[in-house]
Amino acid sequence: MAAKLSLLLPVTCFILVVLHAVHVEARPDPAAFGDSDNGFYTLFVFGDSFADTGNLPKRRLSEQSREWYYPYGRDRGNNRPTGRFSNAMVQSDLIARMLGRHEAPPTYRRVDNYVHPHGMNFAAGGSGVFKLPSGAPTLDKQVDHFRDLVQDGTITRRNLRNSIALVAVSGNDYARLANVNDTSKMIKFVDEVTSEIAKQVHRLKNNGARKILVNNLHPVGCTPWVTRPGNYSGCSSTGNMGAYLHGSNLQQKLSHLDYVHHVDLNTAFSNIVNPDQGSKHKVSSQFEHKMQPCCESLDPNGFCGQKGHDGKDLFSVCNDPEKYFYWDDVHPTEAGWKAVMQQLEGPIKKFLGIN
Repeated sequence: MAAKLSLLLPVTCFILVVLHAVHVEARPDPAAFGDSDNGFYTLFVFGDSFADTGNLPKRRLSEQSREWYYPYGRDRGNNRPTGRFSNAMVQSDLIARMLGRHEAPPTYRRVDNYVHPHGMNFAAGGSGVFKLPSGAPTLDKQVDHFRDLVQDGTITRRNLRNSIALVAVSGNDYARLANVNDTSKMIKFVDEVTSEIAKQVHRLKNNGARKILVNNLHPVGCTPWVTRPGNYSGCSSTGNMGAYLHGSNLQQKLSHLDYVHHVDLNTAFSNIVNPDQGSKHKVSSQFEHKMQPCCESLDPNGFCGQKGHDGKDLFSVCNDPEKYFYWDDVHPTEAGWKAVMQQLEGPIKKFLGIN
């Protein structure tokens, strides 16, 4: 997106809307990942909590480790947390399902020089393209891990022959601009973030990834964390304009690459939580609660799953997450993710050559 003067004020306001760290499991039994008609595809996943399925270690309960505690994962088959930032599945699981798998490939664990035939998930909640306080591995570091496994032969030519990479970067880097008021610096930083994403996409291709799916930025102005002060009554147009700037910048840098598909989360999310007036998107009517999360902290600065010193819950959780698009202050429910990815499945499958 060109940095037109008319966008400067919205971009300024957007950057001040500091995103919570978008996080996202330890490695489950490989036998649980299933086979498929598209079984020759290998999926490699990079990014943050929209795609992480357990790469962060389980530690004492905190905002950074909440994905390993109730109520996260409560609606999966065993009703146990799996390190996903949702009540059940996340985006990478649903990409894997398009390939005929049951869920995303195992998380990154370099044990006995082994890579599952279905691929590997390198994504880590709270990560960004630059180093962040969360300490999660950057996108660059995740791609380093992939490169190392390719170079030492752990990831084989056969693994790469029909490989697909997902790059899910959801905006954590912009938190560092919370106290910056210089518009030119803000716009420059958006360019730096999108340039770094594009650089890592090129590195993935150079190291053997055949086709690459790259997320744009969801409408951050509609997340519960942003809309809670207004009782979830409406989105921040300035926040959404900033997300549009990021997405347009990214598309300009990648649109000429025939091995890249731009995954339009921004439009798919907006069709649900902030549809245009007169919109005919039935998907929006699926959710009674489009911005209010299923799991809500009692303290506006708290987090889903938080407990007091006495062990009492400092959050409330809904009975029916199917009626809620958002699970917590940033992440969709499984139902929300399904509604998003159903919109994007056709274009993704067409790009991948899947019937």
